[in-house]
Amino acid sequence: MIGRVLGLVGAGVGGAAIGVLVMATAQGPDRPDDESAPATTEPARVAPLPDGADVLLVWTPRVLDPTLPTTARGLPGVEVVSEVAAGLTNLVVSQDSDGDVVDRPEPGWSIPLDTVAIDPAAHAQLASVADRGTVASLGPGQALLGRTSAALRRLDAGGSLQLATGATLQVSGIVEDATIGAAELAVDRATGAAIGVTAPRYVLLAHDGDRATVESALRSALPTDAPVRFRGLGETTYLRHGDAVLPQVKIKERFGEFAYKPPPPGEREFQQDPVWQSENLVNSDMPLLGQMRCHRAVVDAVRGALTEIEAANLGDLIDPEGFAGCWNPRLVVADGADVSHHAWGVALDVNYSANPTGRESLQDPRLVEIFQQWGFTWGGNWLVTDPAHFEYVRPPDA
Repeated sequence: MIGRVLGLVGAGVGGAAIGVLVMATAQGPDRPDDESAPATTEPARVAPLPDGADVLLVWTPRVLDPTLPTTARGLPGVEVVSEVAAGLTNLVVSQDSDGDVVDRPEPGWSIPLDTVAIDPAAHAQLASVADRGTVASLGPGQALLGRTSAALRRLDAGGSLQLATGATLQVSGIVEDATIGAAELAVDRATGAAIGVTAPRYVLLAHDGDRATVESALRSALPTDAPVRFRGLGETTYLRHGDAVLPQVKIKERFGEFAYKPPPPGEREFQQDPVWQSENLVNSDMPLLGQMRCHRAVVDAVRGALTEIEAANLGDLIDPEGFAGCWNPRLVVADGADVSHHAWGVALDVNYSANPTGRESLQDPRLVEIFQQWGFTWGGNWLVTDPAHFEYVRPPDA
């Protein structure tokens, strides 16, 4: 039917550890056809970072504050700064290295891909030894796939991706997921500009000084009380923006991939592959909240959390009228760069009327604790608070 459905392959949090970033961890002109251009590139040589250099992630909500990369580049002890732009691209055809079609959604439909645009020379210095040359060799009109993305796409180096913009990207290499922040594909900045991936989302920097001093200098460059997140190696699974939830590629790996029709400008809700819906979504009658439509893989965890809340005589902590749903095929914001995980039916909004986005939480800590024990992350401590939001990220506690 509409697009390839990958199906559910498990509901646990997994994926590559953060060990590949120096770790012991559009609209725009089409790319001209060039049949003589090689599909793959010989990896370049990249100098390693100095011994003792640490990698730090910095990001601000929605769009990266432009003062951060500028300030970072001027700090003593900062060796490398990689500014990463991100956005959605829409896949309409993919072909393997033999030219055979792998994915081709029906006309008008596409597959949303979480895409980043990088400066290959800078970003390569933050990659593992195995990936540095592949990243540094990324050129215009080419793309890197993370390993999970390559498996979903069933592509290797030499394959191609045609986007809804008309641009065709040649797959030049496969890298570890963490090398590109668990994005589905990475392009260079010039290609990103051509396909509409231009919004800066986060910075990675390598420094050999005191982390607290670096963070203080970066925070001082921002307006007073502006939200900013810092993450070091080992503090989050993937160094990327929005790191409190699973990256889109991991959502797809666990809960399936769908084709969609992007919404009109200024709107959030989109049409979603009805075949994927019929295979993955179920209607269930839940304690305290009644009927809801969620992904079949999270039903038991939702029911378990609500049953435990009810059994603990905490049912009065949930207002059925404040339930804002589980499945909802939409973008995070209108014309946004992210597909809401509600589109997979793996998140639910509880007591939303008393806990709107951006406000201080009024949720009872006992309610939050129970949902977390059943495998849900909570939006109340996010950089932009979303205290009604509970999203499935891992199996329940034993």
